[in-house]
Amino acid sequence: MIIRALALLAAMVYLPAQAASEVAPRVEHVVFKNGADSATFSDSIKGRLTAEYRLRAKAGQVLTVDLKPSNASAYFNITAKGEEYALFNGSIMGNHFLGPLPADGQYVVQVYLMRNAARRNEVANYSLSLNLGAPDAGNGGRPFDQTLELQGIVFHVTDESIDGSRAVRIAPQGLEIDNSVMTHPLNGDIARAEVADLDRDGSPEIYVFVRSPGRGLPGELVAYAANRKKSLSAIYLPPVSEDPTIAKGYRGEDEFAVVENTLVQRFALYDSADASAGRTGKMRKIQYRLMPGEAGWILRRQKVTEY
Repeated sequence: MIIRALALLAAMVYLPAQAASEVAPRVEHVVFKNGADSATFSDSIKGRLTAEYRLRAKAGQVLTVDLKPSNASAYFNITAKGEEYALFNGSIMGNHFLGPLPADGQYVVQVYLMRNAARRNEVANYSLSLNLGAPDAGNGGRPFDQTLELQGIVFHVTDESIDGSRAVRIAPQGLEIDNSVMTHPLNGDIARAEVADLDRDGSPEIYVFVRSPGRGLPGELVAYAANRKKSLSAIYLPPVSEDPTIAKGYRGEDEFAVVENTLVQRFALYDSADASAGRTGKMRKIQYRLMPGEAGWILRRQKVTEY
């Protein structure tokens, strides 16, 4: 069994009501041999019916979930038992999850249809694969290692130890002039990586999302753009703290994703910046557009919403 480690954001994301249903879910208890194994399920849901796959895991075990639905409105969420906040929200992040789990206990992978599709009583046939790997004593999971390709440019993204410190290493291939390796210090764990062309200029960008596991800790974006497929330049993301209005209620726990032609950052809102503050139950979502900057590229805020 091969798992590429990813220390996913233990970002506590509010579980949306998209999957809310008055219909009792179909429940499947998943038992892994020796605490680490793989399982695949082929089934279907219809309308407001959801399917729950319940499994037990230990902190640091790396869970991989892949959903392949026949209906584009079908997604999955991951929650820990008893929590109202989701560790992963498929309707925002897509139908692939790879990361270590933050605590011992039961986790639920819930497959559902988005509200509009559920109301239309649509059907989704799907294949769901679950893979649970053993934790690594070093960092809670095996080192991240993923290769992504777009528009003829390849990015090999790894989590490595450089001079005794952890770093993300991005090795490009296919650039016309400079294929130098880029490294960036890691203060957390790599949650996931995506390749995209947000500005639609025919040259791709690589986005690496970093999380520090734990409540109230900030996330980080490490990103580079291929300049006309010749070399890489860094992409700058303005910190939330630059704008007091946006920073109000912010306590980290960022979640990032590429959605269509924007980068989306979202996070739970707190009553205050005090360590004992509680969540308000609301989320703030910021959408960014990729623009050329003075010494590279910058992600400029395009839209801010709360829900």
